[in-house]
Amino acid sequence: MSETSGVRMSGDMLTPNPVRVRFTKTGSLQFISHLDLMRTMTRLVVRADVGVYYTEGFNPKPKLVFALPLSVGTESVCELVDFKVWGDVDLQKIKESLLREAPSEIEILDVYEPNTKFRSVAFAEYRIDFYSSALFDGADESAREAFGKPMIVMKRSKSGESECDIRQFIKSFSVSELDTAEGKRHMTVDVVLFADPEHYLNPEYVVTALKDVIGYGDDIAPGRDRYDIMRCEIYGADGGIFR
Repeated sequence: MSETSGVRMSGDMLTPNPVRVRFTKTGSLQFISHLDLMRTMTRLVVRADVGVYYTEGFNPKPKLVFALPLSVGTESVCELVDFKVWGDVDLQKIKESLLREAPSEIEILDVYEPNTKFRSVAFAEYRIDFYSSALFDGADESAREAFGKPMIVMKRSKSGESECDIRQFIKSFSVSELDTAEGKRHMTVDVVLFADPEHYLNPEYVVTALKDVIGYGDDIAPGRDRYDIMRCEIYGADGGIFR
């Protein structure tokens, strides 16, 4: 269906049309939970007056579906949410309406009609930045070596917590040269992790596996050591950007 195509018909009844929104979640919004993000986006869609489809029943509400919920403290420039709208679908108008109502730390990047399901997501790319005066000379090379071996951490699952080699869930990685930023030693680790429901890996486990290897401490006092995680892209099984 084209970007300005009309409503689908089922017999004599109108049926809602699917819309997918790609947006950012950055800055202070990294500290809100996924539930809070759902509430924020629901309010945004309602305030934008895009004719969103509501669930049926005694307590109808806009039906929004998100891809890969983020952990608190992780930023993203590739968030995806699906919803349906009634009537003619003007994607540019929907985008403009969402942009008008969105808070500054949510940027509406694209609005389009999806032709894939979120269950087809296979991988997610993350950038992890470590800032710490404790990073020792050669920490970057130690990190590269760590990715070439089993990476054992305590991983939570439905059956409880147990030791797990997370290396099997890391598709690819790269480690920057050690440098200085913000008055601290700095190193960037880029990883592509499995993101399908069977093998999903939270990037926090990569941080856990690398901390001791690179000399990173856990001094979280203001102005001290920290690490930042940014989700940069989502991919399908073919390695292409997920749309």
